[in-house]
Amino acid sequence: MNTTPERNGPTLRQKPSNSEETLRILRAISNIPKSVYYPSDDSFLMLHAISNIPLQGKRVLDIGTGSGILAVFCALRGARVTATDIDKNAPRQAEKVAEALGVEVRAVISDLFQNVPERFHYVLFNPPYVPSEGIVDKAIDAGPMGRILIERFLRDLPSHLEPDGTAFLLVSSINKPDSVVLEHPEFQVRLLAKRRLFFEQLQVLGLRFREDFAAKGFQR
Repeated sequence: MNTTPERNGPTLRQKPSNSEETLRILRAISNIPKSVYYPSDDSFLMLHAISNIPLQGKRVLDIGTGSGILAVFCALRGARVTATDIDKNAPRQAEKVAEALGVEVRAVISDLFQNVPERFHYVLFNPPYVPSEGIVDKAIDAGPMGRILIERFLRDLPSHLEPDGTAFLLVSSINKPDSVVLEHPEFQVRLLAKRRLFFEQLQVLGLRFREDFAAKGFQR
């Protein structure tokens, strides 16, 4: 995995000062259906990773939006946000939180990219990543090695990311992310944020097209 500074890519130069915005969003999140993922350590690490990027006027896709915390944060920063989730309650939840804070989020029920054909400047994905024998809880279970959705996401991402865009992907060390990344040479990957939790390390990866792939308008 390439963790060296990337030209023109987002970077975390300082600790983000987003506590006031985050508290506003958390106050607006209430009465969440049991099936909808509530903000947790992985959500806040993702929030940290996107806090210093320019969002004004950008098209942002938040896949697996859950409570909508990432989608609404981006909308508060002036982005044009589409929030999706396979759980039918989650996109509406994100929409309600956005409305409560006076911003707009487009809510779509979708299995990953299925119902969002367009391209985006930023794509955010905090996926279920817990290894499991089967999928019982769609909010956390992710099959063998916890990579079923991560692999699908990376396969389809090139058709939905602008040539100069960036995807933010949360993974766990238990997913063995280095081996996943090696299967996708079209991307240059940076480690943007990390946090140790008990038996694992959470990581936020930043993915951008390599210059040669972007120049060819690469699509898989």
